[in-house]
Amino acid sequence: MGKKSAQPTLNHDFEFLKDADLNAQIAAFAAAHEGAHDELLAMDGRRSLGPGKVRVTFRVRPRKPQRGERR
Repeated sequence: MGKKSAQPTLNHDFEFLKDADLNAQIAAFAAAHEGAHDELLAMDGRRSLGPGKVRVTFRVRPRKPQRGERR
């Protein structure tokens, strides 16, 4: 088997009443992180912490520069 490159991860705990609420919270968290840190978050896993609670693990990926954008 090939060796996986170790990507940084980020865990965040969410509380929710319905799955739609959770999805909205995840999207808002990812957008806020992207805006503040100039990185993309890709959801990697999700673990239940009990009723209405979940821990989501994200892979942190650098944002690709747009055409014509300098870094």
